[in-house]
Amino acid sequence: MNAGNFKINLDKIAADHSREMLEASDKETLERLVTKALGVLQSQGVYALMLFLFSRKSDEGKIAPFMRKALYNVLLSLPHFKDDEELKDFTGNSTAEDVLKWYSDKIVEDLDTLLLVRDLYEQTLIYARFHAKAAE
Repeated sequence: MNAGNFKINLDKIAADHSREMLEASDKETLERLVTKALGVLQSQGVYALMLFLFSRKSDEGKIAPFMRKALYNVLLSLPHFKDDEELKDFTGNSTAEDVLKWYSDKIVEDLDTLLLVRDLYEQTLIYARFHAKAAE
């Protein structure tokens, strides 16, 4: 991706932020949740992925915040979102309602952005699954 006068290596962004998910202590649950999340993303899309991550309970509910934070940081690595204060606030405590509204307004509404985020999230989750497997 070429943004202005500099190039952005999307694969590096995906690789870097996939490792953030390893902050979760239970790597087996992380691998399982990442695999499920990847399936939701591929079959239902970006909005459904975020909704899915907010719906997790029990052990997966403890892992989901690590995943959401990494996925927010993926977006913050893109020039289009790097100064988005609302998105920056999501990396702390955020409600599902606020996050889902933001995704609906800022991601889902623009097809080019939606496709970019979907592909970038897919690569990030694939790398995270391999990292979690290797860390077990």
